Amino acid sequence: MRARVWLVALLFAAPAVGQVTSEFASAYQAERAGRFADAAAEYERILVREPANLQALFGLERMLQRLEAPARLLPRLDSALARAPGSHTIWGLKLRTLGTLDSLTGVQQTAEQWIAREPRAAEPYREWAFVLAGRALLRDARRVLERGQESLGGSSLLAELAQVAVVAGDWQDATRRWLEAARLDGDFLASAAIGLTQAPSGARAGVIDLLMRQENDSTARLLAADILIAWGRADEAWVLLDSALPADDTRASAVLRRFADRARLVPRPETAIARGRALERVADLTTGPAAQQARVDAARAYADGGDRDAAARMLERIADDPSAAPPQALGAMVTMIGVAADAGRVDEAERRYREWHDRLPADDRDALRARLVHGWLVRGDVPRARTLLPADSSVEAMALVGWVGLAAGQVTRAVEGFRLAGPFTGTRSEATARTGMLARLQRVTADSLAPLGAAVLALLAADTTSAITHLETLAPQLPPTEGGSDLLAWAGQLAVAADDPRAQPLLERALAMEENGPQTPGALFGLAELAVRGGRTAEAVERLEALILDHPTSAVIPHARRLLDQVRGRVPVL
Repeated sequence: MRARVWLVALLFAAPAVGQVTSEFASAYQAERAGRFADAAAEYERILVREPANLQALFGLERMLQRLEAPARLLPRLDSALARAPGSHTIWGLKLRTLGTLDSLTGVQQTAEQWIAREPRAAEPYREWAFVLAGRALLRDARRVLERGQESLGGSSLLAELAQVAVVAGDWQDATRRWLEAARLDGDFLASAAIGLTQAPSGARAGVIDLLMRQENDSTARLLAADILIAWGRADEAWVLLDSALPADDTRASAVLRRFADRARLVPRPETAIARGRALERVADLTTGPAAQQARVDAARAYADGGDRDAAARMLERIADDPSAAPPQALGAMVTMIGVAADAGRVDEAERRYREWHDRLPADDRDALRARLVHGWLVRGDVPRARTLLPADSSVEAMALVGWVGLAAGQVTRAVEGFRLAGPFTGTRSEATARTGMLARLQRVTADSLAPLGAAVLALLAADTTSAITHLETLAPQLPPTEGGSDLLAWAGQLAVAADDPRAQPLLERALAMEENGPQTPGALFGLAELAVRGGRTAEAVERLEALILDHPTSAVIPHARRLLDQVRGRVPVL
C-alpha cells in the first residue's frame, strides 16, 4: 500500500542528532526533560512566526497528545493551511486531529474542502478513509474510497479498497480489488501478492479459485503463482508462472526474479527447486555477468532442494563458458566439484578437481580434496582415497591420513594421524568426530584390525546395522583393557542412536567386560537413555545418579545432568 503523506512528514518531527537548529533547541530540551507544557509553548512560539513549519506542527502535536489537549492544535492547523493551502501533509494532519477528537462531522467537512480544492487528488479520499478505518468504521471508509475511485478512475484507490476488504475479512473483494489494480498497473503485482498471501487457511481456496476463473488472464495467473509459492505449493506455482510470463524478456526477468525472491522465504526443498527453475530461466533471458550470476544462484537453489544434477548442470555451463569472469568460473567449479562429490559422482568430481587443481585457491583445493577423500571412502574405495592424500605433513593432511588409515583398519596410522591433526583442525563437528574416535582407539594395541576398518566404512556409507555387527564380532577378540570393552560400548551407543534392539545387551556386555573403564560413563548413559525410552524412570534416575557421582569428570556429565533434569520434570524434553 502506498505510504501515506502524513507518515512521510513524521520523518521531520524529530530531527537527527546534530541537526537541531537553535530555534528548536529549547523545545527539544524541554521535551526530552518531560516538560511537555513548556515544549508546547516553544513550538507555538515558532508557529506564530512560521505558521506552516511542519517540524513545529508535528512537535506541537506530540506535546498536546501528552497533555491530552489535541483541540489546541486546530487553530494552528487552520493558520498553517491559510499560509500553505496546497500542503497535503497539513490537510492530513488536520483530518487526523479531528478524528482524534471524534469529530466525524469536522472530518467530513475538512475532507470535502480538500477535495473541492484538489478534485483530481487521491490523498483527500485516502486520508479521510484512513481516519474512518482507524475508528473501525470500515463501511464508511469503503464508501469514501469507492467515491474517490469512481471520480478519479484508473488504479487510484484500488489498493486502499483491497486493504479495507482485508481488514473486514472479505477476501473475495480483496482479491478482486488487488487483481484490478495489478491489471491496470503492474507495479501493484508484488503488493497484491503480499496482501493476499495473508489470507487465512479457510479463505485460501476461494482466493485461488477466483483468480483461476479469469480466463486468458496472465495477470491473474502471475498473481496466483506468487501467492501459491508463498504458501509452499511450489509445483502449482511454477506451472502457472511458466504459462503466464510476459513476452518481453526484461519484464519476464523481473517477474521471475520476484518469484525467486518469494520462493526464498519458504525454506522447503520444493520451493528451492522452483526458485532454481526461475533463476535458470532468468539466465536464459539475459547475457553476460548477469546470466552467469543467475546460474550460480540457480545452482545453489537446486542444491538446497536436493536436485544435484540440476545444480551441476548450471555450474558446468558457467565453468565451460569462456566468457565467464575468472572468479565466477572458479567459484562455479569449486561448487560443482563439491556437489558432484557429495552426490556420489566421485569419478566426475575428481576428474574436474585434477583438471582445475592448479587454478584453484589453496583453501578451496584443500577443502575439495577432503570431500573427495570422504566420497571415495563412502564408496568403500580406500586405495582410490589414498591416492588423494597430500604429500605434506600439515595438520589438515594428517586428519585425512588418519581417516584413510582407519578405513583401512590401520589403527596405529590412524591414531598417529589424529594426534598430529590435533583437536582444532577443521570444523567443530570434524574435530569432535576425530577426537571421539581417538578416545575409542587410545587403548587398542593391535597395529591393524580389518573388521574395524569395515565398521568405519559401513558407518561412512550410512549402514549402521553392518557397522554394529562388525564391532560386535571384533570386540570379544580383544582383551577388555586393550580396546575390547571400548569397541563393544561404541557398538552399543551406535545401536542406541539407531534404535537397534541389540543396544541394551551390547552395553551391558561392555560393562561386564570391564566394570570401571573409560567406556563406562558412555555405556551407563546409553542404558539410561534406553530406560527413559522404555518408561523405566526409576532405573534411569538410578543409572544417571550413579554416573554423575562415580564419574564427575567424564565428558558425558553435562548430557547426563540434562537428561536427569528432564526425567525429574525440571526442563522440557526437546
